[in-house]
Amino acid sequence: PDSDEGYDDEYQLEDLDITVADYVQRVMKGNFAAAWEEMGEENELEDTYSLPFKTLDEAVKNIILYLGLQPCERSDKIPEGKSSHTLLLSGVFRGGHGVLVRAKLALSDTVAMQLCVRAEDPQVAEIMATAVA
Repeated sequence: PDSDEGYDDEYQLEDLDITVADYVQRVMKGNFAAAWEEMGEENELEDTYSLPFKTLDEAVKNIILYLGLQPCERSDKIPEGKSSHTLLLSGVFRGGHGVLVRAKLALSDTVAMQLCVRAEDPQVAEIMATAVA
């Protein structure tokens, strides 16, 4: 070219998947029950889901990975032989909004999950509650 501008460059970009976990920082809560009560019911959402997992352990690992929250009170460990379990998770969503999740799991042919989310911000509660759907 006649000028110093050069040629337009084009670069191939790889696909990038962004999930809810990318917006969350894990935060440990020493006393989940106290934090749950302190957060209050004001911004609470609850829903039930059927998950495509064959074991509670597999379901717990995938929920933690997908939501990106910190398991509390060793609730990521499931005692052997159990057909139901409650997973307690906590963290901070982008913008500094605290979020707590209580996932009650029951094993039959698949895993049924009753997900209850409490957050400091109603939009954060909605994002976390619908992220699994």
